[in-house]
This record gives sequence, C-alpha cells and structure tokens, in this order.
Amino acid sequence: MFVGRKEELNILNNFINSNDKTFILYGKRRVGKTELIKETFRNNKAPYIYFECTKDTLKNNVLSFIDVLVSNNVLPERMDLSSFIDVFRILDISNKKLNIVIDEYPYLYEFNNNLQIDSDFQKIMDNYLKSIKLIICGSNIAVMSSLLEEKNSLFGRFDKSLLLNELSYLEAQEFYNDKSYYEKIAFYSIYGGSPFLNKRINPKLSLEENIKNTFLDINSDIFVYCNNLLFTDVPSSININNLCLILKNGKKTCSEIENAMRVDKNGGMNKKLDLLVKMNLISKYQPINKTGNPKSTRYEINNNSIRFFYGFIYQNLNILYILGPNRFYEEYIKDKIITFISHRFEEIVRNYYSIAIKKGMHKDVINIGTYYYDDSKNKTNGEFDVALMLKNNTYKIVEVKYYKDKVLTLKEMKEEYNQVKNIKEINVSDLIFVSTSEIEQNDEFGILNIKDIYFS
Repeated sequence: MFVGRKEELNILNNFINSNDKTFILYGKRRVGKTELIKETFRNNKAPYIYFECTKDTLKNNVLSFIDVLVSNNVLPERMDLSSFIDVFRILDISNKKLNIVIDEYPYLYEFNNNLQIDSDFQKIMDNYLKSIKLIICGSNIAVMSSLLEEKNSLFGRFDKSLLLNELSYLEAQEFYNDKSYYEKIAFYSIYGGSPFLNKRINPKLSLEENIKNTFLDINSDIFVYCNNLLFTDVPSSININNLCLILKNGKKTCSEIENAMRVDKNGGMNKKLDLLVKMNLISKYQPINKTGNPKSTRYEINNNSIRFFYGFIYQNLNILYILGPNRFYEEYIKDKIITFISHRFEEIVRNYYSIAIKKGMHKDVINIGTYYYDDSKNKTNGEFDVALMLKNNTYKIVEVKYYKDKVLTLKEMKEEYNQVKNIKEINVSDLIFVSTSEIEQNDEFGILNIKDIYFS
C-alpha cells in the first residue's frame, strides 16, 4: 500500500523525464525512500537498476554492483573491476539509456576513505553519465546533506535534491481511514508518519490492541525499530538512549539536558545536539516570541513512535518481559496515554495551520509556534502550545482539547479566557478552541471544527 507523496512523486517523475542527470534523495530510516523510488518508476514505466551498498570494502561493493548489472542484462558477464569509475566508464561506452539508483551511499564510507569515494563519484558525474541518470540515496542525513555543502567534492553536481520527511497527519490517516477523528489523532500520535510503522497497524483493531501487537511485542519489527534500528547511524559518543529518556514527550534546553546527563557545560553537548538535529532525529526550536534568543532554544524528539517508546517502554523493558503486553499496558500505559496524545494533538493543530496557510487560508497569520510567557507581576510563567502571530503584532491563541465524550462548555472556555487575559505581556486578539468532541456554540470565542483540521 503506497500512501501520499504526491508532491515527491511529481518531483522524481519530472527528473526522470528531464535532461537532468543526477538526483540526491535522503531521509531517516524507514521513512519510505525505497518505496518512493519504486512507485515513481512503477508509474513512469521506465526501467531502472537498484543497488544497495553494504558496510563492506569498496572492492566487494563494486563486485556486488556488477552482479546486479549482470542479473539485469546490462552487462554480459561478471568483470573483475575495482572501482565504480571503471564500471561507469564501461556503461558509458555502451551508450545504453539507464536509470541507476545507488542506495545507502554512506555505507561506502565504513571501510573506505570517504574523500576517495566522493572523488570517484565526482569523476563519474563529470564524465560518465552521457546516457545515464544517477539517483544517490541514503539514510544518514548528516552525511547525505554534507554532499551538498561547498567543501564537498560533489558540491554543485546534483541537479535535484529531495529530503524526504515523514508523512503528514493528513497522509498517514489513509492507513486507518475508517477511524473517527478522535482515533485518527491517537494513531498518528503513537505511530507518527513513518510508512513502515503505519503499515503494521491493523485498522480493524483498536489502538490498545495495536499497541500490544507492535510496541509491546518484543519480537515485532516495530519494537526492534524503536529499540535500536533508528539510531544505527548515531555516533557511539552520544548516549542516545539517555537523551531520549530525558526528552521523552517534552522539550528541554541544552542546560537542562546537561544537568540531567551530568556532563560538563563546555559546549560539547551543543555540538552533539546539533548533529542529531542535522540527522533529523531531534528538533531544535524557539518559542514564537523568543526567536533569536539562544537561551530559549529547546530540543525535542521529532518522531512520535520514539517519544512513545521512551516515554512508556524503554525504562521498563524488564517489567515488560515479566508482565507481558496485556498486564504491562494496564499498569504502565492505560492511565497516561491520553496526556501523551493531547500533547501531540497540539502539534497536529500547528501543522494544520501551516498546511492551511500554504493553501491560501488564514492570510492574517505570519508565524505559527508556541508562545512562552514570563509574567513577573503575577509571578507566573508558562507556554501557549499553539500561538498564531498576526500582521499587526497581536496573537491568536488556540486552546486544544483532546476530549472523547465530554462537551467543551462555554463556562470552561470563559475560564480559559480569564486566565489568558491576566497575562499582560501578550496582546491576544482572539481565543480559538478546538476539540475532538462537541463544543458548545457561542458568539464569544472562535471555534475550529475538528473536521476542518482534516479538510473534510
């Protein structure tokens, strides 16, 4: 089942039908890069050669590449060549029109000189792609994005590039399309936008049953993915498990992380966090009203499934082995999962506004994010999780309620409003409410219908 990716399919299809020769596609593990390529060529009907590099010597990778070419009748027989340059030189001489995909390019660095590898592919791109289109892919985003930097020998040699992110909440809902909005938000909050994870969902079962069959089954591929697979490329110098336990479902400053991990405040943690940001494993952000202030910078895990795994499971693995999925869910997840989902619902609402603005809606909004307030007069501080900055430097605050059957009453909305208006530092022009359940109709506050979030 291939879901979404209309824009990405269009980008790749245009490349195949153009005169461009080189394309770089990258994104973290299990985000759907290989499936995107397969779907593109399936729709385009153009033949292609797919080769996945391994963590092995250059010689062995070259020989494996030759085997793939022979099996696809591109080369008549196996040749004893030692470099990719030699192979592409022969392919170029044959003058055959070819689409070649080389996946997991960073694996070539494992036992080989990365400068030499990049230099070889520079020569290939400059000299041996007369009738060949070359697509280079990889999951190590830090390495792949470095190929686009000026200091790299491949700089300027990719005609097109695409960083593949997870599916949006709108795209991911196709995996469980018959669920209610309340359930769709819950599934996305736990499984996120990874096609790999979402394909493991059984839409005929409840969220609880799916969690037990995936996250709480130590033999499932989702458990393996969360427990170690996602972090395969993280340097051993970074204690990624401790960091994820600290972040869980929240946000932390670098100083808070340093204190929790008990490390020296010498700039080392900043560098490690920046690398993880570059690898697209964590996010770095500032509240909408604190941009440019380094002290307000916070970090969070940007993968819902990893948030869930480290929030509920990782630190209790031994207990899971003892109790089993059913009892573990009852004791460690059931009573806390609604709070977890409600935080992710706030993220969905922020994403809704971003999508809606790109569609030409909400033209008065110029920025979206969270708003941190520090009200010294009333000795309070906190954060509005969904804040919309308007052109006239006022704000709309969106209050997000993850309710199942409870009606959001006018009384409750007025109580929320009174709390907001007491914060003098922010000029709030409007208070908007969105809930997964019924909202009492009124003329005092704005209401964002849950159907509108899904553009239904």
